[in-house]
Amino acid sequence: MKRVSLYILLLTLFCAGCNPVEPVPNDSLSILSGVTNNTLTLDGEVGSQATFAISSKLAWEVLDTPGVEYSPANGEATTKTTITATATEANLTLQSRKLGDVVIRLSRTRFTGIEAHQKPQIVVEEQYRESIAIAPEQNSATEVTFECKNSDFEVISEGEITISQPKVVGTNKYRITISTTKDNLSSERHTAGYIGFKVGGERLTGKIAVIQQPAISFDRSRIIINGTAGATMTINVDTPFDFDATSSSTNLTVQRGEGQSVILTVKERNSSDSERKVAQMTVTLKDNPACKATIEVWQRKERADQALLFYFLGTSLKGYYQSNLAMVESLASKGVLDNSRVIVFLQNSTNSGSMFEIRYDSDSKRVVRDQIADYDLPAVYNEQMLYNIFNDLFATAPAAEYGLYVGSHGRGWIPKIESSTGLTTYQTAIEERIWTPAPGAAMVRHIGDTTATQLNTTEFAQAIARTGVHLNYIIFDVCYMANVETAYDLKGVTDYILGSPCEVMAAGMPYTDMIPTMVSNAPLKERLDSAAKAFVDYYKINKEGIYSSACSAVIACNELEALAQSVKLTNQSMKDIDPATIQVYDGISASRNPTHIFFDLEHYITQSCTDSNAVKAFTDQLSRTLSGQHHTTTFYSAYNNKANPITDYCGLTTSAPIMLNTASAYRDDWTTTAWYKATH
Repeated sequence: MKRVSLYILLLTLFCAGCNPVEPVPNDSLSILSGVTNNTLTLDGEVGSQATFAISSKLAWEVLDTPGVEYSPANGEATTKTTITATATEANLTLQSRKLGDVVIRLSRTRFTGIEAHQKPQIVVEEQYRESIAIAPEQNSATEVTFECKNSDFEVISEGEITISQPKVVGTNKYRITISTTKDNLSSERHTAGYIGFKVGGERLTGKIAVIQQPAISFDRSRIIINGTAGATMTINVDTPFDFDATSSSTNLTVQRGEGQSVILTVKERNSSDSERKVAQMTVTLKDNPACKATIEVWQRKERADQALLFYFLGTSLKGYYQSNLAMVESLASKGVLDNSRVIVFLQNSTNSGSMFEIRYDSDSKRVVRDQIADYDLPAVYNEQMLYNIFNDLFATAPAAEYGLYVGSHGRGWIPKIESSTGLTTYQTAIEERIWTPAPGAAMVRHIGDTTATQLNTTEFAQAIARTGVHLNYIIFDVCYMANVETAYDLKGVTDYILGSPCEVMAAGMPYTDMIPTMVSNAPLKERLDSAAKAFVDYYKINKEGIYSSACSAVIACNELEALAQSVKLTNQSMKDIDPATIQVYDGISASRNPTHIFFDLEHYITQSCTDSNAVKAFTDQLSRTLSGQHHTTTFYSAYNNKANPITDYCGLTTSAPIMLNTASAYRDDWTTTAWYKATH
């Protein structure tokens, strides 16, 4: 058993005659077990016991602690002795209490550092030990669970509340329902009553307040609306009662929406360099006009410095998305995102999604999620669905710089199957054979695709183009998207793409490390290169085995047309080679497909082209097109469930080598890509 060191305090040193006594060495006494965080804890009842074990090099004695007896209380030197502590009195409060120090004497030296604590006899759920919050309307109810080892107890109520008979919900566990008997029609919290307890006929000291919430409240300290003229925002007023809402300024109109919602519209744009106060909104109860609550409405500047737009599609990765967003919220709480807007689209279920803004509320000192819109998703995803979401994302956060962060499943340029019905046996076989993970594979961002949720890269590009917004960059937290066929489809809608040529582990990118770089004042390309390095370094440093897998590249989209022309030149002098000799970035084996699908572009061209001048022109152009190329020593693929070697790396893939085998899947599809047409 692991030995736990005892904090030691030398209290007294006696003298014998004129000669000092030799001090006891610090390692003479150790606590072996039974003590947590230097605390020995007993239950609240008389006679409750706790044990701890010691080792001692000298004779020892446990001195008296108020309310505790020890057995044995003394002994000779020992390698291990277990001591039982027994409570001699009950804890008659509702809180844990300190009984005193556990003092052990060796020779004439006393050692301490351990405290004896006693739990209450009634242990209430932690969030309810000080007070119990309840809604403002009459007959509102809440349930409270508590523990008591003594079945002879009674729950006592005071004030404008009622309490149900305790219901047994487990061993020594009980649950009561607390209800209010009156409405709280005030704008302040109201103490409706108290609950207390008797155990064994004795009233415990202390009681728990039952607090009714105000009749009107807001989930934020102020409302922040967009900076454009005509910007609207819908908020919910937290009240169960009917109300009126008014504005203090003609620059802001207020009208009731559905349910308890209010629709705010600001008339003028904010052309200043900072937020400004627009008006004060007042909510008044119809049944009690004296009950009012006010909240300030502020307007952002018309254009933010940066908009960080998150598009998280798919339900199998939802838990990982929440972890990613927790990283973003952590950055917001630290003020890292002060000059940026963060808007998120998150899929909630197979047929629904929601959009919200993440921001730090400086008044309440907490991160909030302001709801923007809810979406019903079609049974089969399509370009129109994408357009609707992207249009709302971009319109919500006008900015000088737009960055789109995509979390989803991905297969690069590979086309979707157009319908989930009427598939040929051949089509179904291709999907099942190629895109089914190996048994026991770790989860990556690619796993989970279904036919109905697939979208082509051309649809993705067209949906963005229709919004009229040109993105400054896209970060694909998605598998296989550092792919030249994909990038060529997207070159007209963004300046840069940061992606991975291989699969991305399910945990995704480390936004805590990447986003601070992206919101800095450095040139955009430098920021993306730094973010690409941070992504790979995270998996190099923090992960082991197959999980130490990450590859990155940054693609300059304005160089892709020139890259296509250089590849077109190399295609005039190509020789047949064995595709098995080219660096690949997927684990799709011959049993799944005659060849792999994603090959290193540079390795393929340099091994296949016989024209050295054309190769030189290609590599020169590639260096202008790519940056931020980083990788771990191997890459993991769920399709062979192993770490695969990386010997040649440019960071950008192509599927051109599938043409070297007539039985390759997607061979005909590849010849329809815009990249193929531009390079042949």
